[in-house]
Amino acid sequence: MCRRLFLLTTLLLLVGCSPFESKPQAKQGLLDLSAWSWDNDGVIALTGQWSFYWKQLVAPEAFPSSTLDAEGFTQVPNTWHQDLFNNVLPSGTGYATYRLKIQLPADSVPLSLRVNTASTAMRIWINGTSVYEVGKVATSAAEAVPDYKPQVVPISFAPVLDIVIHLSNYHYRKGGLWDALQLGPHRMVARQWIRDYVVVFFLIGSFIIMALYHLILYLYRQNDKSPLYFSIFCLLIVIRTLSTELYIIAQVLPWPWVIRAELLSFYLCVPVFAAFAFAIYPQAVPRVFLRTVTIVTGVFCSIVLIFPPLWSSHTVVPFEVFAVSASLYGLYKVIKAPWHQLDDIVTFLLGLGCLFVALINDSLHANNIIYTFFVAPIGLFFFLFFQSALLSRRFSQTANALEATNSRLEQKNQLIEETNEELSRLNREMDVFVYRTSHDLRAPLTSLLGIINLMREESPSPENKVYLDLQERSIYKLDGFVREILDYSRNSQLAITPEPINFPLLIDETYALYTHLPQYEKIEKRTELNDSTSFMGDTKRLEVVFNNLISNALRYYNPYEEHPYVQISIDVSEKRALIQVEDNGLGIAPEHIDRIFDMFYRASNHQESSGLGLFLVKETIVKMRGTIRVESAVNQGTTFTIDLPNCPEKTEEVPPESAT
Repeated sequence: MCRRLFLLTTLLLLVGCSPFESKPQAKQGLLDLSAWSWDNDGVIALTGQWSFYWKQLVAPEAFPSSTLDAEGFTQVPNTWHQDLFNNVLPSGTGYATYRLKIQLPADSVPLSLRVNTASTAMRIWINGTSVYEVGKVATSAAEAVPDYKPQVVPISFAPVLDIVIHLSNYHYRKGGLWDALQLGPHRMVARQWIRDYVVVFFLIGSFIIMALYHLILYLYRQNDKSPLYFSIFCLLIVIRTLSTELYIIAQVLPWPWVIRAELLSFYLCVPVFAAFAFAIYPQAVPRVFLRTVTIVTGVFCSIVLIFPPLWSSHTVVPFEVFAVSASLYGLYKVIKAPWHQLDDIVTFLLGLGCLFVALINDSLHANNIIYTFFVAPIGLFFFLFFQSALLSRRFSQTANALEATNSRLEQKNQLIEETNEELSRLNREMDVFVYRTSHDLRAPLTSLLGIINLMREESPSPENKVYLDLQERSIYKLDGFVREILDYSRNSQLAITPEPINFPLLIDETYALYTHLPQYEKIEKRTELNDSTSFMGDTKRLEVVFNNLISNALRYYNPYEEHPYVQISIDVSEKRALIQVEDNGLGIAPEHIDRIFDMFYRASNHQESSGLGLFLVKETIVKMRGTIRVESAVNQGTTFTIDLPNCPEKTEEVPPESAT
């Protein structure tokens, strides 16, 4: 898992190093959008080289008649610490003027400018008209007023936009336009703005629900502190989400307390999470580690509360180093501990991995080392989801253990035969429940696919067509997972029902299930059939086998292979059928061969899957008293060989509930 986290982090870094290559950028204070199409290209971030006037607040009306030359050009987004003019590095405090001229496309549409945050007071003019002001820009700290107020600003159309920005900072450790402005049609910018608010409030609502749920759990069972710490952690994440990105909390708090809320909600998460980890794995997390983290964090929080943001904001980088070091040490202690003694350790580490990658990305993005976007709320959502699942499972296990104990105490005077009969009945009911639930789940999925097809007939826009394709792929994925559960339930319940098998029809019907795959037409389908005698087998179970093997061959094809193919060879005799499914796809690495038939085991990340497919194939073939073996080489292909007896005997009776 560590290797996967490293690869994901590397990918974020690579993506973030050159984020705007596909879109035009400003060059020496000019941005040419004459060839830009609002309908096709959408909103654009105003990135690149802006004219920069350090220690000057140049009035917009002074530019046309002025002979002032820009002191240089600065990259936006960026901070003043990262600009170098005449071998002099500007400090984090000061004031400056930014200017950008934009040549707009010919199509006249109502435009809007999305302004996020800048450090720490800003005023914007467009074509000489003041359109936005937050805080008070000044040439001295005594006159300047800091503030954050993200906003969407309507713009009057003109062939050329002359954007002038005054910016000052005397209240934070770094100044500058650290977030790119975004320009686009009003409807697109507004939709993007509303979407971001919807996502933020969805995450906040989710975090609050998690916090309240686990707080209630703690109130009913106070001897276990882990739900309490988890609840506090969720509430801190709520405050963190409100005080970052959209800065919703700035509507009710003065600017210094917005910064304090942002820093404190981050700093306090570290000791609270350490306490949570200690409550879950006391045998792995040392108590002295928890005390050390709490004391050090207390020092940082005291600095934030006592000193103004200009000073306390300088603690961010040292605390990030401390937090990462403490996290790595805690992770080392958890991994070093005997894993068999740590319940749900995989769930715990998965959540921690999501959070770790998100925080690394956001830290690098906030310091303008990479240019991606803030993903901490989403990373936190998945982190909290995994930890919530861990706690819920623990409570469920406790409840189940208590129920089982009570049941055993109540039944200890009963005969062993009666107990076994009751357990068998419960197992049958559970199998029927899984079967029926999986079966019923497919009906709404089929309805959704039908609705998507109807929407396609209405000639949707290209953007909506992309959304429909994404929805369709997600539904097909979910439908495949439900079918695997259904197949597993059927295989465990239903008896073998021999009947003549029509292999060509079975193969054609299986291929028809995957015509929606984009690579379907690229792959050659070959079939060789030698059936001098008929084969008697279980049709439903053979459908499961062919469905999983063919779908794997199609999904894991090698896109660099000039002639990809899937070949099915079937040789039927009086005693058995020998079936081979061969492809020249990506293949399976040798270290995975022995485990590919394990439940939920995935040998590749090339395609998302449940890890049930080959497990079902093996279980189904064993049910039919057959055998399966696999031969594979990476980038050369895979061959599955199946040996099935002809005319297998009926192995068990059909449960009356399942037969329905």
